[in-house]
Amino acid sequence: MSDLSPKDGKNYECDSNPERYTISSGDMDVIHGMSNYQLMTQEAQVFGFYADTGQGKGGQGGPGTGKHVLNTPGMSMEVVGSGLKVRDEGDITDLPAKQIIAKKGNIHLKCENGDITLEARNINIKATGGGNKDGQLFMEGVRLVDIKGPDVKIQGEKFTCRATQECDIVTNGFMKMQSAFKIDANNSSKDFGAMTEVLAKATTLNVPQVGEQLDAIADKGKGFAEKVKGVTENLEGIAEGLLGGLG
Repeated sequence: MSDLSPKDGKNYECDSNPERYTISSGDMDVIHGMSNYQLMTQEAQVFGFYADTGQGKGGQGGPGTGKHVLNTPGMSMEVVGSGLKVRDEGDITDLPAKQIIAKKGNIHLKCENGDITLEARNINIKATGGGNKDGQLFMEGVRLVDIKGPDVKIQGEKFTCRATQECDIVTNGFMKMQSAFKIDANNSSKDFGAMTEVLAKATTLNVPQVGEQLDAIADKGKGFAEKVKGVTENLEGIAEGLLGGLG
């Protein structure tokens, strides 16, 4: 039952259709704050506008933080822009059909048990920093990050590529590398001696297919002894081969 004493001192209002919906104003028992306008249906759908919640004000005050909520157990769908013109190929003029503008605060898209798909003629992602020195773009994949395209470019003042397990660079054409200074650091000969046998075993590329579990993930469940067992066996074989050659 709704609290009939709204915090603003005004009257509580309710218009109910007992079969399908209820429209009310001044509800105080909702988690979103006092309702200015709330529509509830027999399908547990809610559409409402709620009074100032104080969210995000901190010690700076603000003109108000009224809230809008749409809650539906099924799909929410919008179809817009059907009356706009179709642009020619190469025409990149801005022609908005849908805009979500956050003057302050963040925009959070969260899919708890499903996928998020962005599909468009072109997709632009920019982190401009909002007028200050911020402007960071983070991408993280728990299992795989796969980037494909006929022409892939990475440009920056500093570029770092680090692999904790292995690093493969494969090309069927020319490979060109240019630098002002070149520094190579290789500890394999110093630590392991002759690496002929090790390199021969490592020349097969391990490119995972979609859905295939990575070795790095499988190794997470292994103990230290299991991880070093194969390495020690390889090193023992190399040592025996070297001693045999010296004899």
